[in-house]
Amino acid sequence: MIISEEIKSKIRSHALQNKEEECCGLIYETANDFNLQVLPCRNSAENKKTFFSVNPEDYLKASLRGKIKVIYHSHITDNEDFSLSDKENSQKHKLDYILYNVNKDSFHFYKYKTNGVSEISKEFIWGVADCLILVKEYLNKKNIPLALPKSHQKARHNKSWNSRWFEKFPNAIIDTISVNNKFKKVIDKKDLKENDVLCFSVFKSRFAPKYDHFGVYIGSGQIYHHPINRYPSVEDLGKFYKAKLVDVYRYLENE
Repeated sequence: MIISEEIKSKIRSHALQNKEEECCGLIYETANDFNLQVLPCRNSAENKKTFFSVNPEDYLKASLRGKIKVIYHSHITDNEDFSLSDKENSQKHKLDYILYNVNKDSFHFYKYKTNGVSEISKEFIWGVADCLILVKEYLNKKNIPLALPKSHQKARHNKSWNSRWFEKFPNAIIDTISVNNKFKKVIDKKDLKENDVLCFSVFKSRFAPKYDHFGVYIGSGQIYHHPINRYPSVEDLGKFYKAKLVDVYRYLENE
């Protein structure tokens, strides 16, 4: 689900009305035109500084207007993480969650179906915010050097900013592996370790290259990646991505 800037603006405005308490609200899909609408709700929690509880009357109001899709709430501290209870409630009610952090002006999205958290600030734009850039920035923060090839820079300079990037630059990921010779292929793909680089073939068609998606394993059965037409996400390496995983590469410093 792509959350528009208009919806984020309404959530931000609601949160900033009272920065001393957590706000909460609902995003629902209208029955007639399937548009997403925001309904700010009252926080019925006893301790509103650290908890939220959507007022039942407001919940009923939204459900009468359309199908409830998302519950949102704010944090008034620097904490940008969903709590365990947030995730459990999201899965229990089968509703995605949005978290807005007032201090950092950041938005995060929890998708209950995949147990995944997304940073809903950077949409996929090839050469600007894509799967290669995300892995590079993540590994660099871990003091693991990863350079991007000239083919990626060429794509950026040519403004090839679309989801079909691999049709114009089919060797971008292979070139990335080639220019980073300290990354060696892991024979057993099931033997994953933290910071392993993951090369996927998501589309698997005669028009797609050997690799058309890039990610990194962060441990505990989860991957960090930036899918096409989505936001940077941490999610489980479930059946879908296991089936699409082609090769795994590991940084070996002494090689």
